[in-house]
Amino acid sequence: MEKILQLIDKKLQALREADSALGTNKVVGLSQIDKETADAAIGGGLEDKDKSDDVVAGGKAKIAVGELKPAQTEIIKEKAFGMAINFLLNNKWQNADLGNIVSKDNYIMDGHHRWAAISLIDPSSTVDVTQIDLPGQPLVTTLNLITKGKFGIDTGNKGKGNVAEFTGKNFDTIISSAMKEGVKGDFPISAEDVNKALGMIPGADGDAEKGKQIMMANADKLPKQKMPGAPARVEMPVISKERVEIVKNMLAKGAVDIEEPFSSGVKPVKENLQEIKRWQKLAGIIK
Repeated sequence: MEKILQLIDKKLQALREADSALGTNKVVGLSQIDKETADAAIGGGLEDKDKSDDVVAGGKAKIAVGELKPAQTEIIKEKAFGMAINFLLNNKWQNADLGNIVSKDNYIMDGHHRWAAISLIDPSSTVDVTQIDLPGQPLVTTLNLITKGKFGIDTGNKGKGNVAEFTGKNFDTIISSAMKEGVKGDFPISAEDVNKALGMIPGADGDAEKGKQIMMANADKLPKQKMPGAPARVEMPVISKERVEIVKNMLAKGAVDIEEPFSSGVKPVKENLQEIKRWQKLAGIIK
């Protein structure tokens, strides 16, 4: 009997998770979405007898990088610093295209290190993003459906680091070391170039030490609180820079079935609620 109840519990959980990703305003992690649900949602929006219910507007937007907020905490401060120095040396931080998707309430879905790097240089700097007209939480769920159903990706990227470590005190140590010894690793930068880059920070006027102080202050300003309800990085969508336009067009056409009425392919998934009740009766959970 115990084994039977365990099987029933497993079935109930699978059905709840399959149902939860459709028509919700809450975050559903990538691993919680089964492939059948995701496959049914992709293209289902064009087959549900309502061509407008699933339409989600979106497009290129210019926004100050300091107005953007993280949807994850896993950001490596040393990596962001190295990016910032490279951006400065190559003059690629002003009006940069982050190549990512942003919710209508300004939470970034990916590209957190690029965001952090430019924020370290100048939080008032304008960047280009693709902004989708959905709040952060339902946008994560919608993009997870696309990640699994359209692109066949089952597991999110693992993350390291912590945005809470972006403080002036921590960056004092990182920057001081780089000014003397350069940046190590796969993309090394000489100490001479580090000092040159720091002098290029707005307001530094060619003074590396002044640039260091500005970057430290900018590190303190970086938003530290991730989006409420956001899952771990491994549960977040995986939408590469090359696929952002594809996703935007799918949502603009209403191709992803995320709102009622649902298509014939999606309905069976939603009707799992009835199946759940049937299994609960069998288990004696309800009468």
